[in-house]
Amino acid sequence: MKSSKKQIATKRMEILFNNALTNAKNNPGLAEKQAEIAKKISMKFKITMPFEIRSSFCKKCKKFIPPGIASKVRLGSKPKSIRITCSYCNHTYRKIISQ
Repeated sequence: MKSSKKQIATKRMEILFNNALTNAKNNPGLAEKQAEIAKKISMKFKITMPFEIRSSFCKKCKKFIPPGIASKVRLGSKPKSIRITCSYCNHTYRKIISQ
């Protein structure tokens, strides 16, 4: 019973996130709301968000930052990493890529 609820919640979360990415450029208010609902679903059902969803939220101001629209995504050289900069609060964080 619980696993089926978690599977449905995971699917809903993915659908909402994909819709948020689609609407991010034309309707940022709707995209923000969809991303927030996806985040609330993951918290309610205690589901860890996949990296691509997690990396679209700022770790400091907690806003939805779609890549290329409200954030800058760059590659670092040493160590190999992905640097994501939020355009709302200018916070930069990085994810080190394992070799």
